Amino acid sequence: MTSRLSAVPRLLAGFFLLTLACAAQALNPATALPDYHHTAWTSKDGAPAEIASMAQTSDGRLWMASPFGLYYFDGVRFTQYKLPHGANFPVFMVRAHPNGDLWFSYAGAGGLSVLHPDGKLEEVVPIDKIPPSSQMAFDDNGDVWTGSARGLFRIRQGQVRRYGAEQGLPNAIADIRVDRYNRFWAAGFNAVYLYDRTTDRFQQVRALPVRSGLIESPDGRIWTTNSEKIEALPAPADPSARMAPQAKPGSLPGFGTDWVAHFDRDGNLWQLKCPNDLCVTPAHVVAKTDAIAAAPKAADGLKMAPGATALAGNAILEDREHNIWVATMEGLDRYRDNRMQRFRLSSSRAVYMTTVDENGQFWAADPYNNAVWKLKVGAEPERDPTPASVTAKSRDGGLLLPWKRDIEHRYHGKIDKIAMPEVPDKDGRPQDLMVLGLTDDGKRLWLMTVQAGLFLKDGDGPWLPRSKYKLPPKIVMGTPGAKPGHTWLACADGTVVLFDENDRQTIYPAPMAGLATGIFTDGGIVVGGDKGLAVLVGDRFRQLTAADPEVLQNISGLVVTPDGDRWLNGGKGLVHIRGEDWKAALLHPEQPMRYRLFGADDGYVGKAMLENRHPSAKLDKDGQLWLNSTGGLLRFDTRNISRNDVAPVVSVQGLHTAAASYAVQPDLKLPAGAHSFNINYSAASLRQPEGVHFQYRMEGADRDWQDAGPRRTAYYTNVPPGAYRFQVRAANEDDVWSAQPASVDFEIEPTVVQTWWFRAVCVLAIGIALYLLYLYRLRVVTARLEERMEVRLAERERIARALHDTFLQSVQGLVLRLDAAVDGLPGDSATRKSLAPILDSARASITEGRAQVHELRASQLDELESGLRDIAALLSASYPGSAFELAVSGKRTMLRAGVVEDICEIAREAVRNAFQHAEAERIVVQLDYGAQHFTFSVRDDGKGMPPTPASGHWGLVGMRERAARIGAALKIDSTQDAGSSVTMTLSAPRAYAGHRKSWWRRLFG
Repeated sequence: MTSRLSAVPRLLAGFFLLTLACAAQALNPATALPDYHHTAWTSKDGAPAEIASMAQTSDGRLWMASPFGLYYFDGVRFTQYKLPHGANFPVFMVRAHPNGDLWFSYAGAGGLSVLHPDGKLEEVVPIDKIPPSSQMAFDDNGDVWTGSARGLFRIRQGQVRRYGAEQGLPNAIADIRVDRYNRFWAAGFNAVYLYDRTTDRFQQVRALPVRSGLIESPDGRIWTTNSEKIEALPAPADPSARMAPQAKPGSLPGFGTDWVAHFDRDGNLWQLKCPNDLCVTPAHVVAKTDAIAAAPKAADGLKMAPGATALAGNAILEDREHNIWVATMEGLDRYRDNRMQRFRLSSSRAVYMTTVDENGQFWAADPYNNAVWKLKVGAEPERDPTPASVTAKSRDGGLLLPWKRDIEHRYHGKIDKIAMPEVPDKDGRPQDLMVLGLTDDGKRLWLMTVQAGLFLKDGDGPWLPRSKYKLPPKIVMGTPGAKPGHTWLACADGTVVLFDENDRQTIYPAPMAGLATGIFTDGGIVVGGDKGLAVLVGDRFRQLTAADPEVLQNISGLVVTPDGDRWLNGGKGLVHIRGEDWKAALLHPEQPMRYRLFGADDGYVGKAMLENRHPSAKLDKDGQLWLNSTGGLLRFDTRNISRNDVAPVVSVQGLHTAAASYAVQPDLKLPAGAHSFNINYSAASLRQPEGVHFQYRMEGADRDWQDAGPRRTAYYTNVPPGAYRFQVRAANEDDVWSAQPASVDFEIEPTVVQTWWFRAVCVLAIGIALYLLYLYRLRVVTARLEERMEVRLAERERIARALHDTFLQSVQGLVLRLDAAVDGLPGDSATRKSLAPILDSARASITEGRAQVHELRASQLDELESGLRDIAALLSASYPGSAFELAVSGKRTMLRAGVVEDICEIAREAVRNAFQHAEAERIVVQLDYGAQHFTFSVRDDGKGMPPTPASGHWGLVGMRERAARIGAALKIDSTQDAGSSVTMTLSAPRAYAGHRKSWWRRLFG
């Protein structure tokens, strides 16, 4: 048989027919110690050695006292708490108060200190005022009790009182405890005592042969623990006790450690040395007795952990997440429940073939031992007397067990036999067949054998070899369909074939799944393969996607529970997909599907079984999901999935820049230039710290919460100065979020270049620069205009020279010749009389031409003055009643060529108006060549101007337009019957030729 079995691994990959189911269960209190999830930390992981005492504070941190210092653990890293300078004694014992305080005593020195949640350390009892405490308990009235070999002490509001013989106690105390009924117990070295609050005395309850400790079971009983046995004390008649069970400080998880044994929340008894190793006595055994031997026998239900690192266990504690912590000389061990329980049937290779029959009973066949096992929760595996290497399910739900020559069919207590095909050996004799696969599609039986390959049996007909049927080549696996006679076959070429009741084939390409690892027909047609998972949508397969593609690879088991959820057994563990998420994935296969993975941290061992091409997940009638993995059979309870309801408590550890690190404190300020930094945070979650995930945000920098996954550092770069608040929150492995986020407020101080005044100076400098640019541009434009004006003036001068030197000289010569000719004529001749007017006109033309030449010439120093005098002389002839005066003040300066013409026209217009319209007796013109401004004014004592100028008169409009063009200020005043005045003012740089501004005026003038 051994030689035949050696061929199984090679042939199992050829063919198998699939039905579906799945199961799982949570662990019961009788879980064997090897089935707990065990993790150990030693000094190489940062754990302190020789831990003497442990406690868990309300922030979730696990505190440890050792000769090497006081440490705390958040599930990821160990951190030493730096005691203040002067505390030269190591912490000996730690206890946690429900309000979050951590109390501790110093070894060799005594005293009591308390570390408050805000980080403040308070000395409650000075060193040497009380001896080192080996035990501590908190009363509900606020008292703190400590006990040691030097007696029992009560601390009330800082006052210390010793209890001794006068109160009925011995001088040495081994242990103390306040139970859930608020009863106070004290154990001496030879007896146990109960405190009577009404008399303030202790009464002996039981004498003890040896020194003992005190522990409390979940049912409220107090037990003594020593090297001989663990024994329950009788329930006392204590009228001062509140008998309604309560969670008292002494019974809260994480309050403090026990040194011999500990009852967990389920009532299981954990013993540190029984006598040499850690062991667990199940709760159902404890419930039946009042005494347990210190070294119980395995027959009593003992579950031991051979080879555990807790061999030298010093202390034991259960935290609020119900992990069991064992302090050792080497470090720290943790035990916790697994969501999956490993089921061991044999020591051989765990290649099982599983089935659930019509009664919902789960069966597993071991092909290497030809054994069939019946399994159910709460019972030991039961081996069936019929040997078989395969189990299968008939179409009616019965159990099929093939063995050698026939197939046994069990259904509702009735057993039938189906003969297998006769396959002769090399000598022609019928031989025993080794079956690799068997299924019933409702019309045919499919049988895969080692000796002759595939046979099919149609109803009551004979067995026929594969050659009698038209089947696709290279079949990898198959499973019956929803309709009788339908079978789905997966082929090595990536196709899926439906073989129907009429022997017809319908081919569906499914290359996206890869080499098939499973075909599933419950709730749709799904194919699993080494590339992923594909589902038949309409008439073609579509690949489903996930954030982690490996989660959907190598799926060899799929179960649909009554609530519509899918449970997939694959290469990374058990995958749970809710019904609504599955439907959403079918509508949008291109979008990543939501799922939850139960892996190694949940007790999954190995990977989904692929070797036998058999469905690796089955669901029994109790909702238990049974998984076939390379590590054996696993069980998972789909109806009662254990959940960690303890929210992690998140905290901000500190801020770090490239130059320094900063602790969290009020009014925290980062130095100028600290624009890039990182913020460390953590969350104390001790059950599955690797499953804790974080979200953070920084108000002023982040718009919304940022997903950080398991990362415990937030990184920021190029952060501007200002005030910020950083917040972080955390969720445990079951997405239970912290009650409130942790936060830190800080401020980044600005550098010089980031201050408001520096920015204001920059804005001012930019404004000045723009203004200087404007001035520069103005000078360039002005220079260009002046250049053009100079060109125009040069051209006018050239024209003036040409006119004077050619035309006027020629006309002057002509007039002289004509004048000479006229002089030779008689005085009364008609010719002379007719030529005289012509000579006068010619002379007038010469005069006018000279005037034009004068106009074309560049302005002279007295051009404005001479022009005003000329026009005044001309107008005085017409208006003899008006006297004209011209006054000049200041140093005469050449006016700019670009403005002199407009100034002259404005002045002429003002003088002309005064003569023609004012009816003035006196007209005064004042020219002022000032250093800062050039000013002229024309004043008269006439009748003044009317309020509304007459239409058709544009003189005043023209004056204003000219003034605006050259940038001059023009002011016109008039008083009825009192005269008028016109004043024009132009800045010196605009008025005078060759004038230059000072640097101050260039900037602001």
